[in-house]
Amino acid sequence: MISSLETLDPEARAVVDACLARVSRSVAEEYRSEVIADLRAYFADHLWPDATVADATALAATIGEAADAAKAGARRGSFHGVPIDFTPPTAERVASTWWNPRDERIFVPRVFGLGWALNVGAVAVKLGLIEPDAEDEPFESTPAPALRRALVVPAALAAAVVAHYVVRGPGLPASLPNNLDLAGRVGSWTGKPVAAATDIAIAVAPTVWAAWIVGRGGTGARAVGSIATATAGAAAAAGLSLWRAAAIDGKARPLAGPGLVALLWVPAGALLLALARSGRAAEQRRDLGGAR
Repeated sequence: MISSLETLDPEARAVVDACLARVSRSVAEEYRSEVIADLRAYFADHLWPDATVADATALAATIGEAADAAKAGARRGSFHGVPIDFTPPTAERVASTWWNPRDERIFVPRVFGLGWALNVGAVAVKLGLIEPDAEDEPFESTPAPALRRALVVPAALAAAVVAHYVVRGPGLPASLPNNLDLAGRVGSWTGKPVAAATDIAIAVAPTVWAAWIVGRGGTGARAVGSIATATAGAAAAAGLSLWRAAAIDGKARPLAGPGLVALLWVPAGALLLALARSGRAAEQRRDLGGAR
């Protein structure tokens, strides 16, 4: 390794500089300085003072993976002790964050944004509902029929949200509650079309996405993560639409906030537990069948 890129042979240094310039152009400005600093350190750790042009070129060829890792690192961190992560969320990350029974922490850094998410897997272990090592690999053995059945939950909730606005919407006032404070009081109001479009989008969009993944034969954490996301979104949208309709009288409802949080996690958590158990049962059947 070297202490500084300046110690390299000028021709080898030119290869490194060209690579850094290429990466710099592809990175958003707010992350650029951190990414380039990480990549300079990466080159310094992997090159020696007598490195040739061929050595530098071979290392630069692998820089795509290093750049991705550096960019991801620049988007993760903490803000006054609160975890923050702005890396693009994926269904696999949703599944591994919301369901990680091997991790004893109940609250873990959320998949995207600032704050924490609930590790339903840890909760299930503490309640004695599942063993921390019940599955070899979470959801990898969950049967496709179980995934298709699980889709019924977000689909039914999304259909209920649409039906709510189709049936009850015409009788609602032109302005509906938009948010609430900690005491359950209405914080602001928004137009009925905006409220309806928001709730329907939160319920329907992730449900369609999950159905598309499962319909194309998706399995494992990707399928389960998409279904859990759809369930959480559809359940929260259902609760939000009911709260909007009930809160038009302007009265404080202290239980509204906790109720919406429960709707965000309880249906999705129950579904994750059911799919994990289904996967465990499939593993046991496979192991017993192989033993005969």
